[in-house]
Amino acid sequence: MAVFSARGVWPGEAEGRIFWVDAEAKPERASCADRPAEIGRLREAVSRALADLDGWMERQPTLGGRVLLQHCREALQDQAFMQRVTMLIDQHGLAAPSALVEAAGLVGSIMARSEELQERARALEETARWLARRLAGDRYPPDAILAGQAFSALELLDRTQPAVMAAGEPAVVGDAPLLWGVDAVSPEWHGRPARISGGALIIGEEAEADTVRYEAERRAVLSVARRMHADGLVRLTAGNVSCRIPGTSLFAITPSGMPYDALEPADICILDLDGRVVDARRRPSTEMPLHRLTYLRRPDVGAVVHTHSIYASAFACTGQELPVISTELAGLVGGTIRCAPYAPSGTETFAEVALAALGNEDLAVLFQNHGAMAVGENLERAYAVAVGLEEAAQIYLLARQVGEPIILPPEERRRIFLARRRAYGQSREA
Repeated sequence: MAVFSARGVWPGEAEGRIFWVDAEAKPERASCADRPAEIGRLREAVSRALADLDGWMERQPTLGGRVLLQHCREALQDQAFMQRVTMLIDQHGLAAPSALVEAAGLVGSIMARSEELQERARALEETARWLARRLAGDRYPPDAILAGQAFSALELLDRTQPAVMAAGEPAVVGDAPLLWGVDAVSPEWHGRPARISGGALIIGEEAEADTVRYEAERRAVLSVARRMHADGLVRLTAGNVSCRIPGTSLFAITPSGMPYDALEPADICILDLDGRVVDARRRPSTEMPLHRLTYLRRPDVGAVVHTHSIYASAFACTGQELPVISTELAGLVGGTIRCAPYAPSGTETFAEVALAALGNEDLAVLFQNHGAMAVGENLERAYAVAVGLEEAAQIYLLARQVGEPIILPPEERRRIFLARRRAYGQSREA
């Protein structure tokens, strides 16, 4: 257990788990299907935001706090800014959160050229990020204690959950508990049990040392992740593995950017299907949206293995699909392995594009300029597909050096696939 002192507080007691928040993070660039409806949603959000700002201004005990919020209020009423936001939605089809941030960046950069308007430019960008987050619907676990290097004044006021930050005293005063000036705040705290008591933050790192929740699933994910690394399907910290937790709406997934041989079962993260952290002391894989959406769209899938294997990635980097030329691959996947178009990895867009290519029955898909994903009813089957995919890609590339590879006919691929599922190996009872 470790205790950290704060230089100042907004009073309150709290107990839960640290949830790391990057206050500078921007919403991913997304499009909207119904542009008039999106403009209407924006206008409603602006109206509510102005009302909230008025309420917060009335409760500020200092002139500095009131002036800061007034600048934010003026930013939302800036005609050039709001016209730009509306244009980005109406003419370019951007979703409102993306349009807010892009418009603020453009208009703010123009304002900042004038020394007199620099403060207003900062207020504009801060207000746009805050409203974008509101519209994007940031969700935190109910027991979250938010932590970050710094939070904007609007983020601090517009919350009901306790928070901890490294930055100094904020210019505003709010209600929800806050510790500020905690120098040791770190992303490594994410998921750890914590308690706020007075001016102290207590991190209970040892609180769960003796009991690891969902240990069987965590160990299974860790075992496959290590096999994936040992078999050369990934290098360094690339790739990710997950599995459903039976009887729940949860899944276990590898953490972000950690060497597989250094992981322990407690490092594997537990999330729900809304992407909320349920039990984790590390940040989950950045590809979490891909795994989450797979489980939502494919009830038959119990595990996901995402690799950067060399030969499969070679196909992915050319945007080519991988045809079935071996009975082994036919037995594992049944049909041609399609390649999903390029999308920025780690985003909801990437997940949507991948699932569209995977479809309702396929067990593997390539990601253009990225890698591959294999799925299965459990970790063992998903991993077998990942290995078979890499082997088939290697065989195909070698076969092309000898001659023209012979593609198995669709009916034969289907026959082999069904026969393997029905009769290959030992029965469950055996």
